[in-house]
Amino acid sequence: MKNWIQLNLLLIMLSVLVGCTVSTDTGIATMPAARTGTLQESDRKEQSLPTTVAILPFSNDTNSEFAYEVVRRTIANHFSTTNYRWLHWRDIDRRLALAGTTDVDAAAADELMQLLGVDGLIYGNITHFNKTFAGIYSQIAVGVELRFIDQHGETIWSVDDVRRSHAGGVSSSPVGLLINALASAKHLYGDINLYRAADDLGRDLVAELPQPAALAGRSKPVIRDVIHSGVGQYLRYGDTLEIALEGAPGMTAAAVIEELGVIDLSETAPGQYVGQTTIGRDVDLTNVVVTGRLLDEVGLSADWISPYGLLNIDNTPPASLTDVHAESRDGAVIVSWALPAEPDLASFEVSRLASATGDAIETRTSSNPRIEIDGLVNFEQQYISVVAVDRAGNHGTPTITSAVAAPDARYQSARTLGNPLPEVISGVVRLTREASPYQVARPLRVATGGVLLIDAGVEIVAASTGSINVLGEMHGFGNADLPIRVSDDGQGYGEFLVLQTTAPVTLEHFIFNKGGSPVRIVAGQPLITMSEFIDNAFSAMTISGTARPTIQYCRIKGAGSSGVVIEGQAQPRFQSNVFESNDPFHLQNGSTYEIDVTDNNRFDPPASAMTILGNVTFSED
Repeated sequence: MKNWIQLNLLLIMLSVLVGCTVSTDTGIATMPAARTGTLQESDRKEQSLPTTVAILPFSNDTNSEFAYEVVRRTIANHFSTTNYRWLHWRDIDRRLALAGTTDVDAAAADELMQLLGVDGLIYGNITHFNKTFAGIYSQIAVGVELRFIDQHGETIWSVDDVRRSHAGGVSSSPVGLLINALASAKHLYGDINLYRAADDLGRDLVAELPQPAALAGRSKPVIRDVIHSGVGQYLRYGDTLEIALEGAPGMTAAAVIEELGVIDLSETAPGQYVGQTTIGRDVDLTNVVVTGRLLDEVGLSADWISPYGLLNIDNTPPASLTDVHAESRDGAVIVSWALPAEPDLASFEVSRLASATGDAIETRTSSNPRIEIDGLVNFEQQYISVVAVDRAGNHGTPTITSAVAAPDARYQSARTLGNPLPEVISGVVRLTREASPYQVARPLRVATGGVLLIDAGVEIVAASTGSINVLGEMHGFGNADLPIRVSDDGQGYGEFLVLQTTAPVTLEHFIFNKGGSPVRIVAGQPLITMSEFIDNAFSAMTISGTARPTIQYCRIKGAGSSGVVIEGQAQPRFQSNVFESNDPFHLQNGSTYEIDVTDNNRFDPPASAMTILGNVTFSED
């Protein structure tokens, strides 16, 4: 036993020393394989050999999902050259599926023979299908265990064999060039040398397979390989399908494709046959076998199934997408849709359109049923087209939805209000720049649970009797270029916005001009930021109750009776504001709490006992 192990190790080392260089993505071929392993054979019983044989689905002890198809097809190719009648592996699989047989090892052999109409079975197990590296060399291993039984369940022949080979060189034959092209384009999965090692293994095994002497006669034409350009992809109308066959020279060659027909192949060099066809518009094929065929001068033929992959042709576009939704984000929208039940779906194309029926401004691709489109201007209406694309490149019918980018996700589903505004604002509603100016001539109310969203650039004209009492949420998102303006109708307005809610409130880039006392805050913690209160008759705002607002980056100028008046138990926070020319005080505090305005607030005229009244901490310039 020890000597046998040493001998095998020596053989492996010798094969490495004489092996060629490893394969690359741009040039792949295989040199003859070196063989290790054992061949075990029982009595052949040639007088009682079967006549019709089925190669059952192999079990797979490897980690490769492709080993099952590659190894079984390759061995079936080689065994089909022998003097048996072989049942096509596709017919075997169909009959087993119809019978509900998923585990052939567990089924009785006589029942399988009756089901398949054969008197011989070959069981197989794939033991190796891998590539390993040793220094600068790559080592390929493909191995199988096979057992051939007759109609009595007796083993005729069994084998345990492992192939090892080294890759190198560049094949210039039509088959080799097509294989290299497929590998370079990443259509051919895995290392081509695994396919070649499986072919070498099948070639050696068929030489050992016992054959019925009574059927021996004129040999069938020899086919060595068949490849087609549809491997690993989906073809469609207008694409060219190429087929290459390598075999005995001087024969009539063709490719036989289920549901597509026969494609004649021409011999371009001795034993090298090529042909092609253009895919028609009405062809749809799924997982179809491509079989190469050679016919000699007396009509004897041989078939060879391309082991590299099945043919798929798809001229049917995906269905339109459903449940397309858009969600608002600050400067972006998120578009999502239901994942369709398309077996060959490849991706989704999402386009932003110039209008609901316009051309695409930009297109993005997603592999998931959800995508974020950023770089948008808030509150501008967007039209989004979403279309499914299958692996053949067929595009479905676009589904178009509207969307709007906004800091609040509820903008997308908000109901747009026009003039006149309702007396009670409920639900999630939105004021848009397109519908403004909005007229507020009477007291309005944002109901508890209601949400008022205001776009950038909205203008509101307030009458002397107009006001908005906020009991729910309110968010206005103006910007430096498009502020939200509240102005009078020529007769002035008084207390316009009353915030008496604990729900979130945001006022961003508002301009209140020439009102009485535009904002009164009674409760909650609203944020008022980057806004201007200019030339108001009384105060810019009154803060009372238990309110704790944050006032930041605001400009309060020209108030006729104190810039900000604080009462009750209010505790506002002031940060980085500018107080200018307020008469007589910038700030008047009547709250029970001390107010601190030392956080980068600026005063003109400067903060002092003459310009700030009450319990206020400030820094004198």
